[in-house]
Amino acid sequence: MTRFLHFIAVLVLGTFLPLAGTLAQDVTTQILENAQDYSDRWVTYGKNYGAWRYMPDDQINRETVANLRPVWIKQTGVTGGAFEVTALVNDGRMYLTTANSHLIVVDPLTGAELWRYDHEFENVDLCCGPHNRGVGLYEDKVFWGTLDAHLLAFDAATGIQLWDAEVGDHRESFSVTGAPLVVKDMVLIGVGGGEFGIRGYIDAYDVNTGELRWRFYTTAGPGDPNNASWAGDSWQTGGGPTWVTGTYDPDLNLVFWGTGNPWPDINNAVRRGDNLYTNSVVALNADSGELVWYHQTSPRDEFDHDSTSEPMIIDEMFEGEMRRMIVHVSRNGHVYALDRITGDFIWAGEYTRVNWAERDESGKPVLKEALYNPADTVIFPGLYGGKNWPPASYSPDTHMLYIPTTEWGTTFIRRDSEGRPGTMDLGGFPRFEPSGTGWVVAFDMLSGEIAWQQETPGSFNWAGTLATGGGLVFSGAPDGYLRAYNDETGEVLWEFQTGSGLYAPATSFVIAGKQYIGIASGTRDPATRAGVATGIAPGNYILFSL
Repeated sequence: MTRFLHFIAVLVLGTFLPLAGTLAQDVTTQILENAQDYSDRWVTYGKNYGAWRYMPDDQINRETVANLRPVWIKQTGVTGGAFEVTALVNDGRMYLTTANSHLIVVDPLTGAELWRYDHEFENVDLCCGPHNRGVGLYEDKVFWGTLDAHLLAFDAATGIQLWDAEVGDHRESFSVTGAPLVVKDMVLIGVGGGEFGIRGYIDAYDVNTGELRWRFYTTAGPGDPNNASWAGDSWQTGGGPTWVTGTYDPDLNLVFWGTGNPWPDINNAVRRGDNLYTNSVVALNADSGELVWYHQTSPRDEFDHDSTSEPMIIDEMFEGEMRRMIVHVSRNGHVYALDRITGDFIWAGEYTRVNWAERDESGKPVLKEALYNPADTVIFPGLYGGKNWPPASYSPDTHMLYIPTTEWGTTFIRRDSEGRPGTMDLGGFPRFEPSGTGWVVAFDMLSGEIAWQQETPGSFNWAGTLATGGGLVFSGAPDGYLRAYNDETGEVLWEFQTGSGLYAPATSFVIAGKQYIGIASGTRDPATRAGVATGIAPGNYILFSL
């Protein structure tokens, strides 16, 4: 297999010097732990370790947003998959990753390409597209996962490759699509492949050498007290992929990660039991990877209700007391608030239509008896969720979560036969309703109820959200529009047609006193309202300012 570096020569003197008004500094542990305090950079996937995706700057606000205009458009020329990146910005560089494993580094003020790496790889078996959601930064290094399940480290300024770690064997259907998370002197990464009978895990690698420091398996094997939650040896191929980025609490030294569906997805007859730790939030000791607590959102799931969404670290009031919470927006239609120290259930609420389960006092969903054989029932949320991978945001100003949401019912028809690991097999057949509806939902953390919701064109909303100190929420839709909403009422205050469907969250930063909003646009045809791809458009990154 061949890997090569492709450098674009930049002949402008000072290209890699820090931009005016930007603090010239490598990404340190201090910066990562206090990332919310820095407006001049976006240095980790969720903006801060808690995955708030909240930009406190208010230069772009409800009054000024009408004047928001494009500053530059970077045409990547890459087709073949959705452009889903969260662009990181630091020290005069913006890091973009595209479908099919391309890493492109540009000047955030001009969009000029500084360097790029085009990863060559053999054919990889994928469930859901050749996407990539971004990089991780630490000191003078950039970390990035590839479709063939490698984790690569580069010199951030020059693009020189520093090390290459094999996260999994792509011939066994392991892949990497999520962005790495840097914790202390380790870079953490999860894996995809849940539809192929893998055994999922979360890995931690040394930032300097690429040496594996620890691995946590998401299916409980022999010696684990929860191994009995799997029938026979079904844990060996039980799924539990970890394809979205986790979060980290430095005070507790805990890493929090969402895990995906058990395998086979739809037929749970071959894996009796709760199937731990699939469809869960797991809390791990950051130094050792040892399990501290877990909370399972969908035991023995057969509706593909992955719980891979980012576990948000939020302190909020509950019954007159400030609680240290993990807030998790599950694909199964529920928002869960958990005690961050113990994992104890605090409360749960529904953010979308839910008809498949009730909840007991511990928050555990209880499958309705009529759905023991679900073939005759349209399930909500369907196979796409609820909230899928696109990230929500949280505003400490409004105490609301802003959730990209899909209401698209699915009928699940089991196939009563065992699947073959290494081959894509859902264990049955999902039958979708003719169309669905996308929404941006504002969920009030104080009341546990929906405050407002706005329909977005298309059958789903996979664009993610960004909350700001200017009283705005930014989110896109399959029709190609980026929209700015009043964060208290949901009123649309501004919109811009990007030219292609939006399947990425916006980000924001300030350079030389000017606030910018950026978003990746690419792949789906904006003319389709059914949410089905009718054409392929290359990925473009668009930066906006006043």
